[in-house]
Amino acid sequence: ESLDAAGPPSIEPKNLTRGEDLEFIANFEVFPEVPRTDIQDMPIERQTCEVVDDDIDRTIETLREQRTTYEAAEKASEEGDRVLMDFEGRVDGEVFEGGEAKDYPVVLGKGALLPEFESGVTGIRAGEEVTVQLTFPEDYPGAQVAGKVAEFKISVKEVGAPKVPEIDEDFVRTFGVEDVSESAFRQEIRTSLERERDQRARAQVRQAVLEALMKDNEFDAPSALVDEEINRSIMAMRQQLEQQGLPHDAPIDRANYLDEAYRRVRLGLAMHGVVKRLEIKPDADRVRARVEEMGSTYSDPEQFVRWYFEDKSRLAQIESMIIEEQAIDALLEEASITDTTVSFAEFMRPPGPATVAAEDDNSDAE
Repeated sequence: ESLDAAGPPSIEPKNLTRGEDLEFIANFEVFPEVPRTDIQDMPIERQTCEVVDDDIDRTIETLREQRTTYEAAEKASEEGDRVLMDFEGRVDGEVFEGGEAKDYPVVLGKGALLPEFESGVTGIRAGEEVTVQLTFPEDYPGAQVAGKVAEFKISVKEVGAPKVPEIDEDFVRTFGVEDVSESAFRQEIRTSLERERDQRARAQVRQAVLEALMKDNEFDAPSALVDEEINRSIMAMRQQLEQQGLPHDAPIDRANYLDEAYRRVRLGLAMHGVVKRLEIKPDADRVRARVEEMGSTYSDPEQFVRWYFEDKSRLAQIESMIIEEQAIDALLEEASITDTTVSFAEFMRPPGPATVAAEDDNSDAE
């Protein structure tokens, strides 16, 4: 009988008598049957938005603020100014960890400081000193000072007045564009915002489809595949720690990854079932378009595209993504879709906790 094994078998000898036929028992897991690989008539809510001039204006203002410089000023500090200071904080007469700093810069009004601290350095000039007493909130991240009274001695070294750049050719040139006219700059921003919107739209639709696909779709994940997924997660974690220069050889509790791995495997199996049912192959035009889209952010897009297509294993990653997108497009045609038009700001707002967030990463649709 043809069985689709999900992992290597464990062999248990049954008859090892010399001169007789070898008998053994092979135990192995098989891929489960996925009960449902469609979302026929299931409700899907899909948000849409247009990029309008106000969105471009807000983006330009954000870019201007990000490039704000500060000039030393002989004046009392106020909201928007950058204050350069030394401070020393004590709790119960002792300096606590993280309670002192030299040449510490902070922009007033950004919420980076506790209100009492910020109030103490507002209206003060360079060269002046002030003592501020405050009470840390009970939920303050630093457990050693949470809920306690602290006294800070603060010495202001400089008050910097903000200088926001004008929208001129020099400002536009800092973004590396060839055409420094305002109209061309606005078009560059529009294109960038539309690219962000399209990426978010793909992610949102994908999330909605995956939630619908996994809803009441009960089947087990083979333990062999779950173990493989845990191994990949741990390897990725060790690589990340190593890249950050942190210790990466310490034992890692596999149990911490079990639930996430189980969900990911289930999702991968469900998507595999969709691809198999619909006999989906990667669309070559969509693959090239995606690579070209990725290359559009590089200085030489054509060179990037050539480089990407030179490596089949590299290209296979994009092909897998495109197969999944094609599967999601096909599933959408089966669903009952409700479109809602929202503003760009609302559309790009970070989503709340997702119900299948742990399932929808690294799923393999092939």
